[in-house]
Amino acid sequence: MDNFSNRLLAAIEYRGVSQKWLADNANTTEATISRYVNNKASPSILIVLRDVASALNVSSDYLIGLTNLPQSKDDIDIEEKTIIDVWNRVSADDKKVFFALLDKYLTQKEKDALRDGE
Repeated sequence: MDNFSNRLLAAIEYRGVSQKWLADNANTTEATISRYVNNKASPSILIVLRDVASALNVSSDYLIGLTNLPQSKDDIDIEEKTIIDVWNRVSADDKKVFFALLDKYLTQKEKDALRDGE
């Protein structure tokens, strides 16, 4: 699971947090996070989760309940990926404007998913 180690380290750096901060906020120890980052250990459930998500062509986020949208990240084209990346930099006020513009295009299921996510 070298990929997990690399991605975990990249995510820590991207968020600008310490391994200790992550351990405290993820209810684990700093030593555990260090082992993951240094590819000395990985949670075995990750392998199962990756394989099940791959077999079903859904995101692991969907399987563990972080999103109600089962779409695979492989199904997303470059324009959608760009919008997702930019979304992380959009202000709360601009997000309201964005959803006001999209409202007439959203299905009831999408509106419900957005409402449940609040």
